[in-house]
Amino acid sequence: MVKEISRMSEKELLNFAEERIFSLGLRDLASALSYENMRYGLGKMIYALDSEDVYCVFGPDATITRNIGRWKSGFGYGAVLKWPDSGIYFPEIRPNGCGMILARLDEMPQRNEIIERVSAVEQSDLYLDGIKLKPDFGKGNHFFEFYKPLGVSPDIEGVMPKDCNYAIFHGSAPERKNELYSAIDRGEWIKTPLGEISVLDSKDGKGYYETWKEFNKFSKKRREVLARAVLGDCEIVSNLTHQGMFARNEIRLGCHDTMDKSYPMGEALFPVALRWDHSVHIFKGKRNLSTDVMGRLGFDKRAENLGLKDELEKINVLPHGGGYRIDLHYSNIEVIKTDIGNHFILSGAKPISKVDEISETVKRGVSSFGEMIIMNPHELPFDYRGTSIIEKVMEYDLGIPVAELQPLMTLKV
Repeated sequence: MVKEISRMSEKELLNFAEERIFSLGLRDLASALSYENMRYGLGKMIYALDSEDVYCVFGPDATITRNIGRWKSGFGYGAVLKWPDSGIYFPEIRPNGCGMILARLDEMPQRNEIIERVSAVEQSDLYLDGIKLKPDFGKGNHFFEFYKPLGVSPDIEGVMPKDCNYAIFHGSAPERKNELYSAIDRGEWIKTPLGEISVLDSKDGKGYYETWKEFNKFSKKRREVLARAVLGDCEIVSNLTHQGMFARNEIRLGCHDTMDKSYPMGEALFPVALRWDHSVHIFKGKRNLSTDVMGRLGFDKRAENLGLKDELEKINVLPHGGGYRIDLHYSNIEVIKTDIGNHFILSGAKPISKVDEISETVKRGVSSFGEMIIMNPHELPFDYRGTSIIEKVMEYDLGIPVAELQPLMTLKV
């Protein structure tokens, strides 16, 4: 018999939350940290809702978030979070409408021409819905990138001809972000064994969701306006959000929905953009996770016992990129909760006794011995993952590969 949620201790609630986390993530430190942190965010949601029907699915790109507020609230990245549709919202998850626009170009612009256009846009007075735009072509992991096709499936040549060039613009809408983030302070703060969580319900909850829908529309239009301002005459192949609310009771953090309702079913083309020195892979959507994949991952029995098997079979998750990889070799994580936040103690790296044992990592100035204690992963040395993510997408049959694009130029200003 399951103990009443309202009577659970900190440890019991963490274990209860962990049972409801399903991860397709790589076995690396960034994925492990994200998993550990998500136990806290998910546990607080479970307690606030007093519901067993809250769960999380990490995609292959499970990783840290460099948004300090989101991390300190207990949430990782590369994940889908779902909870009962009861009119309750959790603004601390911080959906921001980030997405990617894939555009087709008849001709590849010259490098100097692109630089001049971006410079002109940065200094221009571009407005959308009466709001002056603040281009963020290089902030965080946002970028403009240009490609030539390495291969295109005959199924989509009408949309993505082999003799065209392509561009991706990755961005959100910082001009209006505070409309969503400020809702955190308007929420009711509910105390849980894992810390407080801000909750919106009733009129405030409905208003928050309506604000999100308008925000997402603005973010999509903003990507198109800025893309056309830089690229000129181009054809928009797809414009998809991968960070935000996909339903009243569903948030995706860095994950496509392969059945994205903003396009006719099966017609959307989903870019998975890795590091700047790796190809971009384009997928058509398909329903996932399959029963076979859940069995191979060991999800099936646990999901069935929790009454979540049908839910997982239509989670339809696909990463939008590779996610961050932490360039450290710690193998153990311990979490200590304090009044100022969770402290993550990293340990388990092999000590070094001789100079000739020093690894390439250490040569770059990172110790391979001694514990590291962090409250957020913002200052950890990181890189972006590569083709290992595509390998997992294929292994778990998450999408249908239809094109591969070779990067010609990456622009971050």
